[in-house]
Amino acid sequence: MSAITIYFPPVCLDDLAEIRRLIESAVVCLWEPGEVVTELVIAINEAVTNVLVHGYQGQPGHMVVKVSRDNAALRVCLQDQAWPFNPTAVPTPDITLPLAQRQPGGMGVHLMRQFTHRLQYRALPEGGNELVLVRQIEG
Repeated sequence: MSAITIYFPPVCLDDLAEIRRLIESAVVCLWEPGEVVTELVIAINEAVTNVLVHGYQGQPGHMVVKVSRDNAALRVCLQDQAWPFNPTAVPTPDITLPLAQRQPGGMGVHLMRQFTHRLQYRALPEGGNELVLVRQIEG
């Protein structure tokens, strides 16, 4: 298995573009550019945004991102030190409703589910969260 780990010092929403660029570079190092990479980066971007906005409540916070690949899958493990939050417990939004009737929120987690094959969450024993996004590699 190949893996790349990125340690982010305290980051905030202003750093999101750079975070996304670094994570995309790591994913591309392990798998050729294309739809799989694009969709996985969108899912990761949504996860990181949720950590920064909701977990750290707009304040700077640390993150560690480990991108790995085995023969069958790309895995991204995102760890933070924010308040515990399990995105896998977020209900699926009803996207058939007109926009005016939809409840706000939940679309980021919905995109994470759409662009990955599996999401795994655990609260870390020392505090914080770990979210693993898994994308099976077709072909």
